[in-house]
Amino acid sequence: MPITSRQHPVCKLVRALHDGKNRRRHGSFVVEGGNGVAAALGARWPIQRLLGAPEDLKKGWADLAREAGIETLEMDDDVLASICQAQTSPGVLAIVQMPQSLSFAAWRAPDGLALLLDGIGDPGNVGTLLRSADAIGAGAFALTENSADVFSPKVVRASAGSVFHVPIAPQTSPENWADLCKREKLPLILAVARDGENCFDFSWPHRCVLALGHETRGVSAELEKAATARVTIPMFGRAESLNVAAAGAVLLYAWRQNQEKYA
Repeated sequence: MPITSRQHPVCKLVRALHDGKNRRRHGSFVVEGGNGVAAALGARWPIQRLLGAPEDLKKGWADLAREAGIETLEMDDDVLASICQAQTSPGVLAIVQMPQSLSFAAWRAPDGLALLLDGIGDPGNVGTLLRSADAIGAGAFALTENSADVFSPKVVRASAGSVFHVPIAPQTSPENWADLCKREKLPLILAVARDGENCFDFSWPHRCVLALGHETRGVSAELEKAATARVTIPMFGRAESLNVAAAGAVLLYAWRQNQEKYA
């Protein structure tokens, strides 16, 4: 029988996982919608439970979950909608395990480009940037502690499954990132609205960290001091600048184009 009460323990757990402290305490986060669930299944990510409206589970989700040994629970569509942050019912929802806890000191930036977001609090922008980083084959995705939580439902949904594809560094301070770049001899490239090198003419290092800051405040002073280069997207119309998610996508593809050109 489908779950019909909004006070069911599973409903209470999903609502609790909307909060970052509870996500860390339970070691779990929520994935809303078929795209994200399919990405988690494809990445063989540890899924603890799959919830769905009966009609949606009949569309193959129940069979996929059974093959993977995942517990499946049917839930009235209204009840499912009530525990989600999406404006419309996602049809299916998964409770999945957070990545193995890793201290920042033990983390090493991988080969290629690592995208670092500093002070970007809008979940939609963070998720979109994660999706763009995935699209260009970034080696890592990272956020400072004053940015949005990458495992919040809104970020996960905006990433369209990319949260399961790109290695995510532990969220830590700008100071730690500045130190890491120095220790690992990683070029730290800052995105700036003006007076940087043209991003399409810039000679991008293969292995580097691209840092995007708050649209008004920019990056933290520690990253500003540690920067080895600054890049700017040229403007040809009357717009002063781009939204951070749009700017990030342009810069990521500028890096990728440069890699392909000199491969």
